[in-house]
Amino acid sequence: MKQFYFLIPVIAVLISFAGADEPKTVSIFNGKDLDGWDGRAGAWEVRDGEIWCTGTAKEKNWLIWRKKEPAEFVLTLEFRWQAGNSGVQVRSDDLGDHQVFGYQVEVARQEVMGLWHHSLLAKDHPRKEQRHLMALAGEIVTLDSAGGKEVDAFGDGEEIKELYRENDWNTLEITAMGDTLIQKINGFVFSTVIDRDETMLRKKGFIALQDHGKGCVVGFRNIELKELP
Repeated sequence: MKQFYFLIPVIAVLISFAGADEPKTVSIFNGKDLDGWDGRAGAWEVRDGEIWCTGTAKEKNWLIWRKKEPAEFVLTLEFRWQAGNSGVQVRSDDLGDHQVFGYQVEVARQEVMGLWHHSLLAKDHPRKEQRHLMALAGEIVTLDSAGGKEVDAFGDGEEIKELYRENDWNTLEITAMGDTLIQKINGFVFSTVIDRDETMLRKKGFIALQDHGKGCVVGFRNIELKELP
């Protein structure tokens, strides 16, 4: 039953397309420069058709795509982790000074991949325990209207994490549909969040790439967005 359970959000997305025109996929990175993106000076650069953290930033910061705040979408990209800690942010709020608050897919060493995280929660935030580490590899997590958390396993987290390749290019697909957020790496579902928390859920927001600072070196390329009807 659990092997089928994790497919339910995916099936719901597919059903929503039935009888509708196929949404258009567009590139949101031109491969040449950071047109449409806003980042801290010196922290980000484009080389060989790829966006890279320079590794020189001392503190965490985000490269923010400014053109839209998507709500329902499929975001696909390739990423390559080399050092430090990074992530891909969706449906997130702009706090200013290249800081964002919202849903993040972790990009780091293999042992922590599959994580859904809520960025920039204060240490004393009332939802810190439930949302700091929202979902891990092999989990489908439901956050109820009052912030309560239910965790179900659909697979072995350690085996799932082995599908990610350190120091190599990997594909990431994030689907945001209604209250459901699904992350797939290299074609496999790593974890899912169903967020019904009336206080904390985000229905739309910015896409951003994280540089955690202190020697973070991560590359991104082939960034594409398909907005869903």
